[in-house]
Amino acid sequence: MRLADHYIAAGGTLSDDPSDHLYWRVLDALAFAPDAEKVAEPWRELGRKDLTSAVLEQRLEDYLQALLSQYG
Repeated sequence: MRLADHYIAAGGTLSDDPSDHLYWRVLDALAFAPDAEKVAEPWRELGRKDLTSAVLEQRLEDYLQALLSQYG
């Protein structure tokens, strides 16, 4: 959720329309929905065994809920 803040701090600009933020961030998040496991593989290889399917699914759901709360 803080990526946009860092982007702006580095000189980037974003749309003022909350629906733009919601659309693009939900679209990006849903790209991981069918297989959230693909994000965890490199981390697991480095020893992060705690990144189970259930944890990844919950994090994705939490992120989507945060998006809807902030921009919906």
